[in-house]
Amino acid sequence: MLIRKGGMLQAFPPFKTKEVTMRTSRIFILLFVLAVWALMPVTVDAADWIKQGDEMFYFEGGAFFPAFETKLRVDSASIGEGTDIDLENDLDFNDRETTYRLGGYWRFLSRHRIAVSYFNFNRDASATLNKEITIGDEVYPIGARVESEFKFQVIPITYMYSFMKREKFEFSGGLGLHWYRIDFKAKGDASLGNEDLDADITAKADVPLPLLGLRFDYHFTPKWSAGLLGEIFWLNTGSDTFKFSGSVVNLRLSTEYWFFNNLGLGAALNWFDLSADVEDDEWKGKLDYNYWGPQIYVAVRF
Repeated sequence: MLIRKGGMLQAFPPFKTKEVTMRTSRIFILLFVLAVWALMPVTVDAADWIKQGDEMFYFEGGAFFPAFETKLRVDSASIGEGTDIDLENDLDFNDRETTYRLGGYWRFLSRHRIAVSYFNFNRDASATLNKEITIGDEVYPIGARVESEFKFQVIPITYMYSFMKREKFEFSGGLGLHWYRIDFKAKGDASLGNEDLDADITAKADVPLPLLGLRFDYHFTPKWSAGLLGEIFWLNTGSDTFKFSGSVVNLRLSTEYWFFNNLGLGAALNWFDLSADVEDDEWKGKLDYNYWGPQIYVAVRF
């Protein structure tokens, strides 16, 4: 970013490049340790082997490697609609990131589960604008240097009921509440002719949304399975409850292999799309957010 000092513009480093690198390293170290632990020899009698679908507790944790497409708009009560901004193209956000994903469920009855998971994306960038953009009450001219940050946290809580449960497969339906925490910040600084700029803007929203979902798990062998999860929400008008109109689609294809009774390794592909008009107290505008990518994780069951 640029700061004004003695009439000159000087650069200083972006928000958290070192933090992102350190976080990525910690993720791979954790996965390596868990994988070594999972592959340690353990003797289990065949009669004691947990059948897939009979576990009471299930946990997973690992790395997620998504690619992003992010477009947003922050409106102002005084000057109207803001500029439609493409974060990757207009503000130089990296379109890929490595983060972690945690999740699990409690099967409190044979056909009943409560699942919870958590993951977040914390991205930042620095760019020199090649077009004028309006974010909230601030207008950033061509040539302005803008530091920006975009955070997206997801906490899904879902109840699942198994309509069909057989030795080889399980078919479930669910109703969940997904809590999305969205936070966008931009800071511009420039000295362009007679025009000086030093402007900050913050827009954030808490969006709790109910999602309907279906899940199908197929067990090829007692140790190897695959699953498909689909969730959707759609609302065509905003309300005081949701402060949101638009759609959410979440799809996940996964496979797991249980090397030992309680420990296994898994891989997954996840695709997510959120298209929303937001009417929160601290953000009025629009967000189109799409990501997809692979996951690798360690799974534990009891």
